[in-house]
Amino acid sequence: MSISIPESYVEQFSSRVHMLSEQQTSRLRGTVNFEAVTGESFSVERIGQTADAPAVINNLHGDTPLNNTPHTRRWGFVADYDVADLIAKQSQVKMLIEPNSKYVRRHSGVMGRGIDDAIIGALGGSAAQGKNGTTTVALPSGQKLTGGSTGMTLGKLIEAKERLDAAEVDEFIPRHIVMTAKQFSNLLADDKLTSQDFATVKALVRGEINEFMGFTFHRSQRLLKPSSDRLCYAWAQEGVTLGMGAEPNSVAGVRPDKRNNMQIYTWGSWGAVRSEDEMVIEIPCTE
Repeated sequence: MSISIPESYVEQFSSRVHMLSEQQTSRLRGTVNFEAVTGESFSVERIGQTADAPAVINNLHGDTPLNNTPHTRRWGFVADYDVADLIAKQSQVKMLIEPNSKYVRRHSGVMGRGIDDAIIGALGGSAAQGKNGTTTVALPSGQKLTGGSTGMTLGKLIEAKERLDAAEVDEFIPRHIVMTAKQFSNLLADDKLTSQDFATVKALVRGEINEFMGFTFHRSQRLLKPSSDRLCYAWAQEGVTLGMGAEPNSVAGVRPDKRNNMQIYTWGSWGAVRSEDEMVIEIPCTE
């Protein structure tokens, strides 16, 4: 059982458990493509550009030109995850609360954060490519903005949008940005914001709106910080695929090997892969 559970004994004069602050659900699951998976891996079939422009017909009875439209494949790999807690009968007798549902909620948060970690890893990590997924493709340098020793700025948002547009990423595909609380504060301090921009960003920070410049904004404190820069991302929804082998699921059962104590067990299987590099922009922000 959790070694801290005695703190909830009757001697503490509490009839309920205070759940400490944490991210309780996945914040990014709805921002990427979803695919149900059977097995240990899944593939994303990619069709490239047929030709830059149509051929001019100079001979009405000439041969039909054949264009070799490129096909490539990327792979996502499903991993299994779990979390468990034991609740002793002796502890339950001494407590004024029923902790089972609280543990399930906490486990749900663990699973949700794990899904977000997989998506963040796919945004900026290497993608497996090729017939059997033996080739790895890093996010190209052209998809990464320069940090410039600055936090998040209006200029970086404009440049991220420009790069997506210049790559002909369909503007009707939903676009997203993820960053930490610090980058939201950076925007409020950006002196390049017009009064109208400032009012919009202020509403964004307060949570009254979540859209700006064609992006839907998401906050995550789980973004990587390999150096002085926090790595934030802008992307089009089809740029990443989440493969779900098994939805997170919680079960409760008696463990005979643990003195018949109740175990709350939650498990799930998932993986994610970047489907198209041009749909992802990495935005380093100095903290």
